[in-house]
Amino acid sequence: MASVLGARGDRRIRRLQFALAGMNAHINRDLPVGIVEAFHAVGGDPLSDEVRREDFTRVDDHLAQIEAAAKRDLSLGLVELIDEAAGDTDDQLAMWNVKAARAAAWTNAQVLWTLEATPRLRARFFDRLDSLTGFAGRRLLAPTRVLPRPSLG
Repeated sequence: MASVLGARGDRRIRRLQFALAGMNAHINRDLPVGIVEAFHAVGGDPLSDEVRREDFTRVDDHLAQIEAAAKRDLSLGLVELIDEAAGDTDDQLAMWNVKAARAAAWTNAQVLWTLEATPRLRARFFDRLDSLTGFAGRRLLAPTRVLPRPSLG
């Protein structure tokens, strides 16, 4: 698959998959850069600032609430049926993944911070981070079996 935009017309890819692919790109690639930029703007560093790290982690609870609301809007057809059958189990797994990805984003920010003194190695790190983020995004957008779309009326 060439790109997210190129996949928009593929009916085998569900809205929830696009939402997860967007979260993947944001959390795994954009968030570490944002953390580093924030520390440059306000001072301190991601290696030793535990207060800001705790604030960062507290957002996970808010994401859990938002994720539940978004899932209701984005889950239709087979995804909705699976969600109903799985109960809270799949929700816990999904949020654990978001929490784990955000924890990795903080660690990646610490790596970026440390690599500022070595631009070539920092660039290589970004290349690997881009590659892994792209791989995960492509897997998240893997087409599923075409199901009839539910009628709205």
